[in-house]
Amino acid sequence: MELPRRARGDELLKPGELTRLRQRLRTVAPKHDLATVIVCAFDHRTRMLPFIFADTRMAPAGVRAIGSAMADAGFEKTRIVLQQWNRNFRPSRMQLDGRVPDLFMVSSMSLHSEECMALIRDAHRIDPEHRPLIIAGGPHAVYEPYDLFSAIRALPGSADVVVTGVPRPILSLIEVLLSVRGRGESIRSAFVRARDCGALDDVPGLVYSRGSSNGVPEELIDTGMQRLVGDLDELPHPVLGYRLLEPPSRHATLSTCALAVDQVRKKSPLR
Repeated sequence: MELPRRARGDELLKPGELTRLRQRLRTVAPKHDLATVIVCAFDHRTRMLPFIFADTRMAPAGVRAIGSAMADAGFEKTRIVLQQWNRNFRPSRMQLDGRVPDLFMVSSMSLHSEECMALIRDAHRIDPEHRPLIIAGGPHAVYEPYDLFSAIRALPGSADVVVTGVPRPILSLIEVLLSVRGRGESIRSAFVRARDCGALDDVPGLVYSRGSSNGVPEELIDTGMQRLVGDLDELPHPVLGYRLLEPPSRHATLSTCALAVDQVRKKSPLR
């Protein structure tokens, strides 16, 4: 499947643009006590040779990149959950820092899309007053973002927004939401206001719904392809994500602390 491309000469971010975005977020981060849970969806029924062993001994780069971007931007209350290690994890039971997180992100390959949608539906079981903003991404979102919105009335439960690239679209989305967020207002409420007033329309790399009936979107808005980073030195350092990993367990809930640094190499020896 071939993706569309931006107009020639408009494919890349301007030099320093991502760096300035990261710096702006670090400035406002202390005013917003955000907690974030990032999940790598994994369907254990798909395990097969020659990937057995490697699939559970390597923390995927995608979710680590997102976690690194969040930590780098000043949102250090971030946890990365790998379903490879935590197959019983349930978003409806997650708490981070003693509360339901503000952001719930899920990344998926197409191979694991069924498990991804199950995670999203489970997150919808959280009381609407406390439900986090649900953001979906990963390879499946890049190529088939519309699949992450339920079209079946009998199985409601869609992502609030799908990102078709990282890290610029996610960081820009968060910057817009924090700029319109009122004191004490939830991020999900800020998202609804920003969406309805068109504040997200100029953020490339997003897909989101407008209008719904019984949990089924009536219209999807696609803001187009993201601009790519031309200078890779502008990206957050990927090692930050290793400090945010959820320890392997059989529990449906989150641990009080991330995986100890001296255990990372043992649990994720492949890089």
